[in-house]
Amino acid sequence: MNQNRDFYAGLVATAFFAIVLFVLIPIYVKVPSFIPGFAPPPDMWPRVVAVIGFVMGILALVLAFPKMRDASRHQLTGFGGSLNRHKVQIARFVGLLVLFAAFVYGAPVIGFVPATVVLLGVLFIMTGNFERKFSMIALSIIFPVLLYLLFTEVTHTPFPEGMLFSDSLSDLVTLT
Repeated sequence: MNQNRDFYAGLVATAFFAIVLFVLIPIYVKVPSFIPGFAPPPDMWPRVVAVIGFVMGILALVLAFPKMRDASRHQLTGFGGSLNRHKVQIARFVGLLVLFAAFVYGAPVIGFVPATVVLLGVLFIMTGNFERKFSMIALSIIFPVLLYLLFTEVTHTPFPEGMLFSDSLSDLVTLT
């Protein structure tokens, strides 16, 4: 991995997990005022994952600085040349921003699990490695389903259902 890619990957990871930790979790994860016994609050695991991702992003940024400093001594490029050389990565980054926005707004409509299956599938496609198509498809389906089963059956934490597949939509249809 080249030095600028390490820096940008760390920057994107830090920014993404900072948004999740400081914006999305406080807004979308409701914490009741009283939690009985030793039960963890509903925002515990999302916060743990977001903090770990945030710390790993900062670590990637810190580790990228020495590489960037060493490479800057040996090579001088202009901003336009750098943009032209990295246009595929820039397009993928813009695609990722659109994908995450679609995930955030689409999850309440189709549900968390189907939205996560689609998100993982598109993320695997964006890696550009198509040699293991079966593994990519299997992981895109199996991982969200296993997470769903773990949280619903073991910790009894329900995942958000989408309006498309919920009972409230069928009740709405029967009323009209």
